[in-house]
Amino acid sequence: MKVNPNLIWDYSFSSQEMEAESFKRWYVARVLMRGGKEDIRAVGLETIRRLLPDISIPQRIREFWNWYFQKS
Repeated sequence: MKVNPNLIWDYSFSSQEMEAESFKRWYVARVLMRGGKEDIRAVGLETIRRLLPDISIPQRIREFWNWYFQKS
């Protein structure tokens, strides 16, 4: 998964930390809250679908993605 450094500017992660599942969950949440369409493309819809139940995001964002995946 390609990581946008502009979305993690306030944190410092090692490459090993960025491979962890916990980082992926955190990063996907950040993409959904602050990222753009290119960040969503880089993460991938299947990754978002897989991690959505396990990430902490505002309810309105979660509702949108649940709606989106029900439609597709």
